[in-house]
Amino acid sequence: MYKRALLFALLAILLSIAQAAASPINVTNSALVTLQTNESLIFYISSDYSYPGEIQILLGGMPLGGPVVSIPGTSGVYVSGILFSGTLESQDGSVSIPLTDPDAARLGLPAGDMLLTPGSLSGGSYSGTIDLLSAAVTFSPQEAAALFASGEAVIDFRNTGAAITFGYSGVPIGSDFSASLISPGGAQSVGARVMQVECGNADAPEPGTIGLLLIGLGIIATRLAKR
Repeated sequence: MYKRALLFALLAILLSIAQAAASPINVTNSALVTLQTNESLIFYISSDYSYPGEIQILLGGMPLGGPVVSIPGTSGVYVSGILFSGTLESQDGSVSIPLTDPDAARLGLPAGDMLLTPGSLSGGSYSGTIDLLSAAVTFSPQEAAALFASGEAVIDFRNTGAAITFGYSGVPIGSDFSASLISPGGAQSVGARVMQVECGNADAPEPGTIGLLLIGLGIIATRLAKR
């Protein structure tokens, strides 16, 4: 009896750990967020336009100070070893559009890939050099309606390169992110409202997979306890 109780207690601990690993962490009020390889920084934004036609996006952080590489055909450079994959999605996942970074396209990288480039920031809690992710995405009125059907769209930055920290001390991470919503035709532009920010592991197992694993472990544990 003691052995069976011990085994099921272990399974309960494993379940809680697995559920925590699979669930994104709310970092809306965090100032600095470090992303490891394959982790995502996810922004939930709302629109004052019923049907925006374009979104332009910026996300900044303290400079890494690493080596930079020239971008072909431009005078710009990008930070070596850092690469992101970005998408604009509906909350239910039915619509997913890759973000467009012209600098990444110049390197022949696939749609959605984003480079980290040096920039500067003036005012607020920090003034000085920074590193930036920048991209844009255009879509049809039908896609806009689907993207914002729930009232919020999702922007997912997945880190496919080395670890990096975004944000500045004393300022919530949402303030370091900018999304300009541009009306069809480009006549008007307003800033999107950041409703929530999450950090999650893109390679975390799905809850269903975790459940099947734990069921199998439970069967094994029961048989061991009977023995």
